[in-house]
Amino acid sequence: MIERLDLSDAATAREVLDLQRAAYRAEADLIGFDGIPPLHETLDELVAAPLQWMGMRDGHRIVAAMAVRGTERSCDIDRLVVHPDAARRGHGRRLVQSVLPHEWVTVSTASLNTPARALYASLGFRVMAEREVADGVLVTEYERWNTHLATSFDADVANYEAARPGYPDTLWTALAPFGLRAGADVLESGAGSGQATLPLLDRGAVVTAVEPGPNMAARLRDRVAGRACTVVESTLESALLPDASFDLAVAATSFHWVDSSAGLPVLATALRPDGHLALWWNVHRGPHDVTDPLAEHLAPITRRFQTDERQQSTTYAFQTDVRVAEIESTGHFEVVHHERIEWPWTHDAASLRALFASFSDWITLPEPDRTRALDDIAAIVDDHFDGSITRTYSTALFVSRLRPRA
Repeated sequence: MIERLDLSDAATAREVLDLQRAAYRAEADLIGFDGIPPLHETLDELVAAPLQWMGMRDGHRIVAAMAVRGTERSCDIDRLVVHPDAARRGHGRRLVQSVLPHEWVTVSTASLNTPARALYASLGFRVMAEREVADGVLVTEYERWNTHLATSFDADVANYEAARPGYPDTLWTALAPFGLRAGADVLESGAGSGQATLPLLDRGAVVTAVEPGPNMAARLRDRVAGRACTVVESTLESALLPDASFDLAVAATSFHWVDSSAGLPVLATALRPDGHLALWWNVHRGPHDVTDPLAEHLAPITRRFQTDERQQSTTYAFQTDVRVAEIESTGHFEVVHHERIEWPWTHDAASLRALFASFSDWITLPEPDRTRALDDIAAIVDDHFDGSITRTYSTALFVSRLRPRA
């Protein structure tokens, strides 16, 4: 199993240092270069480095470890070390896979380290550059974009549909002044299996629902059969939509998967001159000033596969100034309304496990780490909350008006 390694513990730090030296000594012999910096690192230097360590054990002995640093949803693998007598057993692969749910992962290795290069190539990394770090010694730099994140939900539509809470009634009331009414033509981006589509139809809207996932789109067609809804299986950026045909465009907990520089012009073209754009996100916890009873129990689980920066970053939907700037960046829209709607939701162990199983960075965790993490989530509810936990959730809403066309 993968665990977080605490180098403030002297014994752990010494064990990691010995492992690192053994691994880099083997690499130095392989590439014919003795100047690999971590090979000569002192214990104090190792502990002081601003890195987060994860490791794997064989019994009580640490046989593989990885050090990373991150910025929100990105992750850089600073070093990956496997003891020579534990090589070729998949430890390095498991460690690298554990951080692949980040949107962007970078790593570098000696160009002559063919086993490491084969590992990164097999996991979908692409070569970005090669640089010389010493006379005749080359390092190859890799990066990997996790393009699977955006469509990962399509693999388990039933769980997504059952696990995700809907949207509070207050949200639909808030949209009424901006075009949500009986007979309104509404364009929905990233409709999923219909968590927002059905309430829009219930309020009399005529909906065109754009959804890129084929399984999600198929499920949505089943759910809206016979109703005033057209399902378009496409990304928003590539969708063929009629010009100036919609009163309101919406995206419910989905617009973060859209390239806004391409998607916002598509929406602007599709809206009528007096149209509005409403983007909102369900955040499955409250703002930072609202106590989340789950947080302290969740942290040890997420530390196994998320960087500290990822854990501590401000939630995307709560970055109000950034979201407003993004919406207004193309010049097509002006934000005219923003609010957060807070509401309670109660989970038992099974429903909380299912909720986390519907999150993209949990869906894409490798097995058996994913199952272990989800089982630990369920255990929290039973072990610490007597089988039921109520959390404060937030819906962050941004409404924009279409600027007059030139």
